[in-house]
Amino acid sequence: MRKFTTLVILLFVMLACALPGSPAVAPLPTFDPNSPGTAIALTAAVAQTQTALKLPTATITPKPTHTPSITPTFTPTFIFKLSTLTPIPTYTFPPTVGTIQTPGGGNSSGDDDEAVPTKNKDEDPRKMSGKEWSCVWYGVTPPRNTVFKPGASFTVQWMLFNSGTQSWPYLGVDLVYKSGYRHIGTKIQDFTKSVPSGGEIWVRASFEAPKRAGDYQTFFYLLVGKKTFCPVAYYFTVEE
Repeated sequence: MRKFTTLVILLFVMLACALPGSPAVAPLPTFDPNSPGTAIALTAAVAQTQTALKLPTATITPKPTHTPSITPTFTPTFIFKLSTLTPIPTYTFPPTVGTIQTPGGGNSSGDDDEAVPTKNKDEDPRKMSGKEWSCVWYGVTPPRNTVFKPGASFTVQWMLFNSGTQSWPYLGVDLVYKSGYRHIGTKIQDFTKSVPSGGEIWVRASFEAPKRAGDYQTFFYLLVGKKTFCPVAYYFTVEE
């Protein structure tokens, strides 16, 4: 019975479709496979819009601006280049025993010339005379006017500079005692070496102080052949 009823219904439907003038049956809608994704995207966009409308409006707080530091100003540096002064050469005296007393030296060339004291102690006394036989004595040790005890032994040294044009040959020039307090040893003493023109040499004489207190002096000179020149002297004191 149920099958029959179903067949009758299908028949009427087929007749209705086949009859002219009957209203056309609307076709079934076509399914779009992209429609679910489009619907989902639209739904998400609407949700974001609604969420944004409900969120509180953010207030942007401005950050503090950086205040630039003071730009250092350039200070020009001036360099002054001074000319270099040429130092004045200084003379270094040769090493000696004892103390040298430079004032009181002299330059002599005659037989009986007296030693001429140096006028300026800072001036170099070693100057050439232009004569054949001459000298300058500019150093003595111990210093002049040294005080000795009676009977004390001491040795006097003079620094002699050959200011003449002739050299002083070894064993050709002698130191000779002239007058005053007598030294120990022979009257004539040979040089220990030759001295060229412009050269220098130490000469010496040894003494024993007298036993009597007082002021004393002694004199020597140089001798070459029969020629005497370059007198030198020494002064000392004896005290009890």
